[in-house]
Amino acid sequence: MNRIMKTESEGKVLFNEECSICNFEIKHYKKHSQLEYENCSQKGDKYLKALYVEFPDGSEIKGVEAFIYVWSNTKGYNWLAKFVSTPGVFVVAKLVYAFLAFILYWRFKLFNQKFKREVL
Repeated sequence: MNRIMKTESEGKVLFNEECSICNFEIKHYKKHSQLEYENCSQKGDKYLKALYVEFPDGSEIKGVEAFIYVWSNTKGYNWLAKFVSTPGVFVVAKLVYAFLAFILYWRFKLFNQKFKREVL
């Protein structure tokens, strides 16, 4: 949990820029943090299924842990990082995130594929 709450901008946030919901939220965080962000929509399914933070040493965190890292490094969201990090809330947040990430992943895959077919 200690790496998640780091308040240093050493991690790169990988997010799906082609997902309108994901992109909307990340655009907001970009305005209030010095974190580095990278579009991962072309990197493969692994990165479409969750928010990731990649560190210089090659390690990664994903999902709720990645959001806690982002919130810890985003002005005005440190309270949310601390709240979601509390043991009971953390477990519930992981369950809710897993469900929402699953829905968003399949929404993106189905509608993105349909859009690509229509364009061709």
